[in-house]
Amino acid sequence: MNVSEGHLTQQYLLDYLTIFDNIEESYDHLVLQNMFLYRMSVDGGFHARVVSSILNHEEDRGLLLSLLSDCAEADNAKASLKEWLTSSYAAADGKRKEVLACLLRSHISGTNKTAELFAESETKIPESIWRTKSRAAVIDKIKNSDMYFGAGRRPFWHAFPLDLAAAHLAGVKELSADVIYDAVVCVAGAWFSTLSEEEMIIWLNMPRVTPEEWEKIVRPLLDIADPTPAVSAADWLYASGNYDAALDLYANITLAYAGSEAEKPAFEMMGEILTEFKDFDNAFESYKNAFLLCRKTDKYAIAEGLKNLCITGDDLGEDMQEYYARITRLAEELPSDKRCMLYLSFSAAMRKRRNYANEYRWIEEIVGTEDCPEEIFSAAMNRLSEMNIYLDYSGNPDTEKLSAADSAVEAALAVEKGDFAYFGFDPVCALFWYNRAASAVPELKDRILPKMFSAAVAAGLVSDAAGYARGTPALEAVVHAQDTDEFALAVNAVNKAVTASLSRGIESAAAVIYPAFLFLSEEKRRSAAEQILESRSTRDDERSRVSLALGSVYLDLGMISAARSMLRAALRANPGSEIRSRILIELAWMESEEGEYKQAVETYRLALKQNERFPAAWAGIAKASIRMGEFEAALSAAKEAVLLNPAEDSYRHMKEALEIVCTEPKSETADKLFCLPGAENTAYAAVLYAEASGLDVAAAWSASSVSDVLAFR
Repeated sequence: MNVSEGHLTQQYLLDYLTIFDNIEESYDHLVLQNMFLYRMSVDGGFHARVVSSILNHEEDRGLLLSLLSDCAEADNAKASLKEWLTSSYAAADGKRKEVLACLLRSHISGTNKTAELFAESETKIPESIWRTKSRAAVIDKIKNSDMYFGAGRRPFWHAFPLDLAAAHLAGVKELSADVIYDAVVCVAGAWFSTLSEEEMIIWLNMPRVTPEEWEKIVRPLLDIADPTPAVSAADWLYASGNYDAALDLYANITLAYAGSEAEKPAFEMMGEILTEFKDFDNAFESYKNAFLLCRKTDKYAIAEGLKNLCITGDDLGEDMQEYYARITRLAEELPSDKRCMLYLSFSAAMRKRRNYANEYRWIEEIVGTEDCPEEIFSAAMNRLSEMNIYLDYSGNPDTEKLSAADSAVEAALAVEKGDFAYFGFDPVCALFWYNRAASAVPELKDRILPKMFSAAVAAGLVSDAAGYARGTPALEAVVHAQDTDEFALAVNAVNKAVTASLSRGIESAAAVIYPAFLFLSEEKRRSAAEQILESRSTRDDERSRVSLALGSVYLDLGMISAARSMLRAALRANPGSEIRSRILIELAWMESEEGEYKQAVETYRLALKQNERFPAAWAGIAKASIRMGEFEAALSAAKEAVLLNPAEDSYRHMKEALEIVCTEPKSETADKLFCLPGAENTAYAAVLYAEASGLDVAAAWSASSVSDVLAFR
């Protein structure tokens, strides 16, 4: 059975999770393997680099091609990932069943914490400690590690570069992109698990693929008889913003597959990219080559080719009236559906060039065409409605207002593409899209400046980053932190940024400290913190607030002992009751995350002495008490939390579940999971109850509320 979202990836994850005899010694290795799977799933360049290596290695190539052949012969019925995991769980036993439970809980929670849950089940050390350890391992060993904590989804949902090549080489080109992807990642993950930690780190720290490297990676695609893999790779490069590499590959496609169906669209895409580069002369030549290839085909293709020539000729300032007249004559001879498609294509081109008068004219042609296809008519009417909002006093499209509206849409789309590129490990392309957004709407630049700065830093473009950082101490600190000789400048800049941010709150102070500290060694972080605190006064709780911010940063960096020391230093600065209660809450939360539940309860109670109407403190006591199996004490605290904040779902869940458990306790493990908030805990509690009662375990994995769990209890 093929399963969407990574059947074979999950199968591989299951297999490698079950091989560890000593999870504590193997954990960092496991984290790096998870990071590899993550990067394979979002970074098309890295994905292509790995697939290229597999295809150039005889043994790995044979394994991948045979696996793809097996996939083609398998039952192709689709199932959701959860359905597949649930059925696998029902059929498993021993450690494999335990690992499947971790996978399901991770999937249900919408996070990637399978390894942490598995480590907790093996060692009985809280999952939160393993989560901190995971982050610390990544930060310590991987450059630009913050990109690893991004979206975690494939940015483009068609085939990654070289995936189709593998399928064609295996003779199973009919396989879907997601099935091919699963097989590729399965083999790649198995290969990666054989590397030493040093080799893993080298791979994970590889920078983005350059245009020159792309040329080498995609060159073998041109030797495959079918042009589809090469075209797919070129399309991906174009969609991801790697225009230089895409242009080069499209040009090679026109040479390698001359006379094939791929030649004409490749020339058209070259024209599109060259137009983006504003190289109108060469764009015209590309479109002319495409037009020459369609002269003996149908009239629609001829009209479409002439359209591209007309629009590019307009860009060159040429008189294209004769061409337009010819298109009009051809359009009259086309069936209504083709004619409307041509008109829609013209209207889109006019809109792109902000020629709204002509766009309006082409849309009116569509609306006035008899037997216009419903989807085209609907699109035209929607656009007509948009344009009618922006008509001037004469009833003509208001170019200025329409242009501003379209620029805003283009800028928003460019920012979205930039975010995808950034979390897809291609910061150079991210910067390209962010700059495009700023070009479309100049006033947007200040708002996306931090994104542009982050992309420049991730790409190693230090001079560009310094330009974006100018005048912003928090950003300047990051630039200085990357240079070991500029530590003093980095500390000075962070200090200024902290002072400026304190008026906006403790969270704001932590936000300006973290990016610079990310690039400092642990020793220098401690030194910087000492210098930042040196001149801080105890007046107005300044020293306490800065210490609290530094403690939060240390926690984010996985420096638990340093965080604890900093939070205690914040208390020693004699803060007022409000800040003291916040510090105690943070300290209690950290103690709870470390599994020190009894100490956490005591610290939460100290916080309540400062402010007894603090619902988070009561909820913290309830959670810590649940972890210790002290359900009566937990219920009492949960009732207080709900009383103070009845709108919080997690508080209500704890109260309702605890009332049931205190009345009729069952299994302590299942009861704890039942009472703890979190969708993954609720579902797993239902499963454990179902197993004990002999009920439907597969159905129990869908439990999402207290009432759902009761059906299996």
